[in-house]
Amino acid sequence: MDASVIVIDWHQPVLTRRALDAILGQRTEWRFEVVLVVNDADDETVSAYRVDYPAIRLVTSRANTGFAGGVTLGLAAADGAIAVLVNNDAVPDHGFLERGRIMLEASGPRVAALAATAVLEGSFRRVPSGGTADAHDLVAPGGVRWRRATALAAADGGEANLQADSDPAALRADGGEASLRGPSVGESLINGTGVVLDRTGNGRDRDWLAPVEGPRETTPLFGFSGGAAFLRRAALEEVGGFDPWLFMYYEDVDVSWRLRLAGYDIRSVPDAVIVHRHAASSASSGTLVRYQSMRNRLAVVLRNGSAGLIVRVLARTVARAAIDLARPESAQLERTAWLRLLREAPGLVRHARSRRQGDGVNRAQRRVVEALLTSSSARIEQP
Repeated sequence: MDASVIVIDWHQPVLTRRALDAILGQRTEWRFEVVLVVNDADDETVSAYRVDYPAIRLVTSRANTGFAGGVTLGLAAADGAIAVLVNNDAVPDHGFLERGRIMLEASGPRVAALAATAVLEGSFRRVPSGGTADAHDLVAPGGVRWRRATALAAADGGEANLQADSDPAALRADGGEASLRGPSVGESLINGTGVVLDRTGNGRDRDWLAPVEGPRETTPLFGFSGGAAFLRRAALEEVGGFDPWLFMYYEDVDVSWRLRLAGYDIRSVPDAVIVHRHAASSASSGTLVRYQSMRNRLAVVLRNGSAGLIVRVLARTVARAAIDLARPESAQLERTAWLRLLREAPGLVRHARSRRQGDGVNRAQRRVVEALLTSSSARIEQP
């Protein structure tokens, strides 16, 4: 088997079926299989998948193992030399697999992973400077706010009456497909073209909210995003695979870091595109997301970083905690979350220490990889 496409489902069968249909319809020279991992599986959902998708390899877990655990289960059941990760709330375009195949074959064996391009589903309009902010707005690195755009069916004076729709619930779902009130308007935006990491260990999607037709970042690529990536199984196994202990968030940064420490390269494949329904599986700024991001960022830096980087990240975390406790009305994490992180801290240290022991990576190698870390500002290349 050339490739195994791994999809993780957690109580999202409508979206997952949409992704499976798009994957099974791919045209590529690869011989590929589809591995579906169902977390927190119930008998009814599993039976329906078996009946409707007899050709896929189905892996079930009664527990919710998270994204990292789900990928680990999927890899254990997969036969392909290449692992392709596709989010269950994303739809790959018809040439997704073939473009990844071509790039991998042209890149050589030391390129262990390719980051695909994820485009946000729907269209968006820029919120005017000084305009009222909305909780559902998406915010670009430079502070520009974008809001989902729709066109009302009624026209006034022969011109469409445009509305910036701030409520994703207004995009009514019918069989998994968004039903808009008229043709969508606005711009198509990029979700990401891989992951970049700054000098405090904070990861973000490269090209986040860049217009599809606009310029691209020149920020050095650090790693792949787990929602859309091509991975060489041999390299992945060499560095220990995904860490189920992380559950979700930063698990792709962790693997990318370990691949780079082992001397592998990670590149992008810009023309392998998926369309992603942002925050369909979890709220983009919810309490769980903020906590897991803070916890796992610290865990990943402890696992992979140099002593200097660890000190910087610890100092930043302590400073953030002090600010949050002093100003609870604008806190990133609530007091109870910080107390939880404090209780987990000894376990974070033990886990990182156990993983670092015997990895054979010296201080110089860690510094070489950390040369890819950037300032927090995005550098944009003009066309």
